[in-house]
Amino acid sequence: MAAAVATADPRGRHPPGRRVDDKNLVFDTSPVVEAVASFDQMGIRDEFLRGIYAYGFEKPSAIQQRAVVPIIQGRDVIAQAQSGTGKSSMISLYVCQIIDTTSREDTR
Repeated sequence: MAAAVATADPRGRHPPGRRVDDKNLVFDTSPVVEAVASFDQMGIRDEFLRGIYAYGFEKPSAIQQRAVVPIIQGRDVIAQAQSGTGKSSMISLYVCQIIDTTSREDTR
């Protein structure tokens, strides 16, 4: 199991309405977890990669850099980070990755 925990404050809190600055985060990660600094290097399918960039995302957040690749590889991952850092989008991305989009079957 891979684990990535990021905290900007020893108590795990940050001021409401303020985006956490990734540069000030402290990570406690499993030894096998590596940060991947670019969406292009994560093994994301091309159609989703284009969508990520079309929405204006340029660089993965700190927690995404550590959790997306193990999730896509099908590993069990525990990721903890502040609100607004992209945890839910990691799950959505994985679900989109595993859906077979080649089937156009009518299910009515």
